Amino acid sequence: MDTLSNTNTIRDAQSAKGISQIVDYKVTMLIAAGAAMAANCEPCLNKIVPDLIEAGVAEADIRKAVEIGQFVKDKPAAIMKEAADALAGTHLSEQHKSAVCPADIMKAASGCCG
Repeated sequence: MDTLSNTNTIRDAQSAKGISQIVDYKVTMLIAAGAAMAANCEPCLNKIVPDLIEAGVAEADIRKAVEIGQFVKDKPAAIMKEAADALAGTHLSEQHKSAVCPADIMKAASGCCG
């Protein structure tokens, strides 16, 4: 199935269920903050965080977006360290482990979905 057909299928399914858009400016900028962190883009983060503050986004939400971005960046590196340890006898994975995504912690703390 090509991309255009997938887009139409998603749109049709959402219309049938009455799903509305929830990604507003603030959510977009929180996603951008996490992506900037994952991409190691300090100039991006320097631009995005003040914009989030000016838009009235809570400090805790900004912090969570950045933590999730860092997790997304670190997790593949942690997996590679474990592979190197197994294959080359190094001890790279003993340095620091981030085993749980901050989004999972937030979901568990809120009592939803689980």
